[in-house]
Amino acid sequence: MKKYMISAFILAVFYFGGRPSNNLYAMGSKKEKVHKEKEQKLNPYGGNTKRVDFKVVPEEVVLKESNVDDIYKEVLESINSAGLRRYPEGYRGEKYEIFAGETLNVKLPGPGKYRAEIVNSSYLSKSTVAVKDGNLFFQTGYQGEYILDITRDGSFYKQFTVKSKVKYSFTQEKNYDIILNSYENGKLDILISSVKLSRLAFPGALYHKETAFMILEKALGEKNLDVAKEAADFISKNFQLNDMEREKLFDFDMEMAKEDPIKYRGFLEKYIHKPGLAEELVNIILAGKSLRDNDEIFLKKRYSETFNPKIALYLGRWYMNKGDIINAERYLLYGKDYYNLCLLYLNNGDLERFETSLLKVSEDKTAELEKEREMYHRGELIKKEITLGDEKYQRENYEEAVLFYKRAEEKDIEAARRFGTHIKIGMSYYYITRYRDAAYYFEEALESEKSPMKKAEIGYFAGVCYYRMQDKEKSIKSFEKLVRDYPGTTWSKKAMVYIVRMR
Repeated sequence: MKKYMISAFILAVFYFGGRPSNNLYAMGSKKEKVHKEKEQKLNPYGGNTKRVDFKVVPEEVVLKESNVDDIYKEVLESINSAGLRRYPEGYRGEKYEIFAGETLNVKLPGPGKYRAEIVNSSYLSKSTVAVKDGNLFFQTGYQGEYILDITRDGSFYKQFTVKSKVKYSFTQEKNYDIILNSYENGKLDILISSVKLSRLAFPGALYHKETAFMILEKALGEKNLDVAKEAADFISKNFQLNDMEREKLFDFDMEMAKEDPIKYRGFLEKYIHKPGLAEELVNIILAGKSLRDNDEIFLKKRYSETFNPKIALYLGRWYMNKGDIINAERYLLYGKDYYNLCLLYLNNGDLERFETSLLKVSEDKTAELEKEREMYHRGELIKKEITLGDEKYQRENYEEAVLFYKRAEEKDIEAARRFGTHIKIGMSYYYITRYRDAAYYFEEALESEKSPMKKAEIGYFAGVCYYRMQDKEKSIKSFEKLVRDYPGTTWSKKAMVYIVRMR
């Protein structure tokens, strides 16, 4: 080895005009600039490529809680800003040293097709190697020993050992002591810095999974979800986990999902087989106002497994609102919701089942249902009167139609007018030329009608009534309001004819 070093030194002195190869070039010299341009073309990794001293001697430091964050930041900065380390062409050794982050450049001797492969490295470390134009390039951002197998023209040529070192020298034991102390004392910032420093300096250590879980635990305790997620991702990507560890990551994923209701629901659906999560999803669905796709199937399946009365009640009322009488009755019976069963039967005219179910309703609800029954009977009478009125209206017997419509309103004017009796009375009066009476009912209808098209139609007939009564002022006012509120409709176009005529 000594012989090779002497030869390398002589060659370097000859090549560089008497300058030792391990000295830096004068900053800003023309020769340095030319050398840099040449090295930049050779370096496939990019970055600074100034010639550096190839002897690697880290600075020794005493690692403490008070300086671990600064040490970590300086080590990281040195890795990110490192340049090219080129060994002299005359060097034929098999061992190389670099600072972490630097790109090692070795000129391979003679012609031939070279290939390089990393055959040994620390577990958590990352490194790259390439051969280009007869130059070997190796780079890593981690401390440790790396073994490279070099082949030439398909045959084994040589094995290189590259020792990478971080900027500062300190013991693994001291680094781990700081990790433990910061964990026990709840100092999350120091814990993070000391753990990340240990990953760079000692990537092959056996405690990295343990320390990542330390960060995860403390970050969750402080609700620092970004740090917790980073720790969880590191764990899941780099380690095999036992059942207990998998449960810890699962609990973290659940906490993360809870931050967003949509994501949390998706999380529950994904892990529905986990104990307790199906019931959690049930509670979320029951708290909502509507069902998503597949919620109905899920709830029915869940009810068949658990007989949860809350599910039965929800489904019964949901089917009732949808008008699905069969399923509504089934699940209301399952949930023993006799109050809504009574309403279901009453709305569908099943008075016999209404009376049977009414016997099972609590006393405080009985009076309310009896009132509903009375309203139902009144409603049936109203519908009967309106039906008779409609029959007369269809036969153009308008005077008798008005009598039946008014009888319906006498029983319950609000209920009757929900069936449009005021409009029907107005039209009946219109056809028998009782325009004053017709206009009155049309005005009443305009106040309660919600449909824009229906209001346009009613407004038109009100205007015609005033026209026929020779009340020009009210007629124009009605037609102009119709044109202004419902432009472009058939009724507004008809109204314009009257407006033009009256002007």
